[in-house]
Order: sequence, then structure tokens, then C-alpha cells
Amino acid sequence: PAGTIHYTRPLAERLHVDVRDFSRTNLQFEAHQVPLSDARHGAEPLSLDRQGFVLVRHVSAVAASRDMEVLQRDYHAEMTLLIRELTGARDVLAQRTGLLLRFGERSAEQGVKPARFAHLDYTTASANRFVELVTGWERFSPAPYRRFAIFQTWRATSVPPQDNTLALCDGRSVRSDETLEFDVTIGPEEVPGNTFVARVCRYGAAHRWHYFPNLTSDEVVVFKAFDSVAPDALNVLHTAVDDPLAPRDAVPRSSVEARFVAFFD
Repeated sequence: PAGTIHYTRPLAERLHVDVRDFSRTNLQFEAHQVPLSDARHGAEPLSLDRQGFVLVRHVSAVAASRDMEVLQRDYHAEMTLLIRELTGARDVLAQRTGLLLRFGERSAEQGVKPARFAHLDYTTASANRFVELVTGWERFSPAPYRRFAIFQTWRATSVPPQDNTLALCDGRSVRSDETLEFDVTIGPEEVPGNTFVARVCRYGAAHRWHYFPNLTSDEVVVFKAFDSVAPDALNVLHTAVDDPLAPRDAVPRSSVEARFVAFFD
């Protein structure tokens, strides 16, 4: 099937998003219809080191909760263990500011809306900065490490089929000169972590987009956001996308996502 991906139109000035005051946001988008491949049935097995994303079966005791305190404590603990087992990392820390509940535009629930533009959450500089912030917040001094990586997890908490869901682009199909840095402000600028730099992307005809239709609450999409041993890899361009095969009366999507820093010997 084909889906609509919103790419960024380059501007002469520095790009900026301010989630508190959208009058300060200057991003401009253009919609492109692109093929969406069902990642469940791809010809090539999925790998964090190839495409940059995988689908993992995982039963959570708390993922459906709307209590952020419960999620910060118990869901982060569940996902920390999963990331450690999946990647072989020595230490895994949750990025506390990366825990988000999202609800589709048709949902009666109030919360963060889907991000409907193709983007990458980190640059090399911002990834290193978040490692400093996360280890400081957690009062954790990592032993010497050879490598660190940032992983993101995405889980649908609404019943399938989702009216919109997560689309991911095979990092090998994106060129570095197609990406553009932009500044992000999510809260008071004097608070560490509320301002950072991420990347958006121009349209590329070679981009290979994938999604997982009919996700259940016992499935988690895990994707690599940054890897210090391959800092120039384009892992993983992603965006919310309407499922072209979902019925018009599909239950509005809800999801929980989280981010983690992993250290390797």
C-alpha cells in the first residue's frame, strides 16, 4: 500500500520547533505518497544493525496505564531489561524525558499528538549531550565503555487495527545530505534537556518505508536512534502515518514510547 509521508521543505533560515509556542515554529512540509512495506513479511530479516529496527514480542504489566508515575517506575524497568536482553548492553538507563503517551487526532483522550513529519531525534552532538544529562539525572557513573547507543521503543496500547501508526525508514536508503538540523524547544529553556537539536529530512525517491500493521499491546517496535560506532548512520527516520488499510472506523491510536541509553564493553 501507499502512505502519506510529510517531508521538510528547506528554508534559508535555521529551522526551529517550539512545542510551547507554535508561532515560533518555522518548519514547512510537503506531502509525498510513498510505498509502505509490511515489515512483518519482508524478504530480509529485520536487524538493529541493518534496517535499524525490529519487532519484539513482550508482555507488559503496565503499558496500558495512564499513570506517569507508574510508567516511569515500572514500564521503564520492563523496557530497560528488554533492551539489555535484546542488545547485550552492559548498562541501560532510561531517558526520563523520553517517556511519552500519544493519542491520535480522533481520540477523545488528551495528550501528545502524533509527530507527522519524517525526523531523526538525535545528532552526534545532541546524543552525546543526552548521555551526559541522563547519567547526571540518574547519578550514574558508567565504567569505561567502548560504545554507547540510544534505542527507542514504541508500543501501541489501542486495539488493532490502528488508524495511524509508526512508519520507519531503512537507514541504508537515506543520504546524509537529505537531512537538515533543527532546534527543538519543549519547555523552559533554562531547564537542561528542554532544548536540543534533531534532524528532519527532505524527500528522497530511494527511501524505503516500512510499518507493522495491526500491532497488539504485546508487541514492541525497537529502533536505534544513534550508535557511537556508526555516528553517520541514518538510524532511524520515522514518523506517524495513517494506515492505508485500516477501516475508517478503526479505534483511534494510542501508544507509549520511551528512550534508553545503552553502554557496551
